[in-house]
Amino acid sequence: MLLRWGMLRVFLRDMGEGVLADRLDYLASDADLDMGECSATDESARGFFELFSGVESEGEVVLGCSPEGWVVAEWRFPDARGVSVWFLDADRVMFAATDKDGKFVDIQGAARTLERTALMQGLVREELFFWRHDQ
Repeated sequence: MLLRWGMLRVFLRDMGEGVLADRLDYLASDADLDMGECSATDESARGFFELFSGVESEGEVVLGCSPEGWVVAEWRFPDARGVSVWFLDADRVMFAATDKDGKFVDIQGAARTLERTALMQGLVREELFFWRHDQ
C-alpha cells in the first residue's frame, strides 16, 4: 500500500516535524519546476519517511528533490560528519557519508545502491544515527 502524501504529512507533524512535513508537501507540488524536472515521487517520499521514522540523528536534516523525482535528504552536523541520501524508491537508496574525521564511510563495499534497511543499520553502526526509542 502506498503511503499517501497527506498521511505522511500527518505522521511527520505528529512526530513534531512540521517543517519537514511542509517541505515534503512543497517537493510533491509542481511549484518552481525547471524544464525536464519532476516533483518528488510517492515511493521516494515513503522511503524517506521509513528511514526518518526508524532512526534519529543529532544532525539537522535538509530536504530537496532530484530532477528524477527522488527525495534527497542531507543531515548536517556541527563537526565534519555528514550524510546525504537519495531515495530511489521506498526500498533502494544511494548515499554518501563522512565520519567525524571527514573520511568517507563505507557501508556495503562502496555499492552504488543498497537497501534502505542496510543503510539504516550501517549508519547506526557508524554512530551517525541511532535507533528511535520507540523501535
